[in-house]
Amino acid sequence: MFWKKIKINIINVNYTFYKIIMLIPENKQFDIWSKELTIPILALDIVIFTIYNNELCVVFSKVNWKNSIGYTIPGWIVAKWYDLEQNFDDILKRKTWITWVYKEQLYTFWNPSRDPRGHVVAVCYYALVSVDSFLTKVDFTKVDILKYSDLENLNILYDHKSIIDYAKQRLEWKLEYTNIAKEILPKHFKMSSLQKVYEIITGKAYDKRNFQKKIFSLNIISETWELDRTANRPAKLYKFDDEKLKIIEQNSMV
Repeated sequence: MFWKKIKINIINVNYTFYKIIMLIPENKQFDIWSKELTIPILALDIVIFTIYNNELCVVFSKVNWKNSIGYTIPGWIVAKWYDLEQNFDDILKRKTWITWVYKEQLYTFWNPSRDPRGHVVAVCYYALVSVDSFLTKVDFTKVDILKYSDLENLNILYDHKSIIDYAKQRLEWKLEYTNIAKEILPKHFKMSSLQKVYEIITGKAYDKRNFQKKIFSLNIISETWELDRTANRPAKLYKFDDEKLKIIEQNSMV
């Protein structure tokens, strides 16, 4: 009786596996958008932020959509046998030609109606890149860089505008309690440049003296003992003390 039960269970497992395999018809080149596919498509989308010409900007792919120009954030179908980090790196390079950025998993968007072509579940990341690194690596035949403030006037496809807004809010929150600003600044920077990053991302204006006092109290930057001489008046250069993301345990910055 014991062996009979095991045999029945093996048959049931094999039958279940057979039903899963039959989700995709045998001997057929399958279209991922076919209604015959009974499982969602898994994609990975990336919101890439940088600061260019004193504006918070977003990296887009330009596509032809229903006889007009549309914009999407870089993304693609997740490849099997590779983890999400590997998929991220592959998509980032193929879509933008950038090979390294600060990245953080954002959220998973699963609304069945988010893509008119089919049910797509998107694992989304947001990424930060300094403009110097961006301009030296990006392939502008693949992407456009557009101001965040102009998004309302653009034809952004699917739910990508909502994803970008979600990423923007996450970035603002991160500024409150981490040193994440280092990911969008050069290695050595002026205090005014750091203040400008905070103001651009949060949309707030800071008093110069109060900003410096608060920054120094957080113990996250130090002087390099070098000067920036590009302007008439030389300015001190600073650097972040930690190479990795650091949680600020004192009162929030913003």
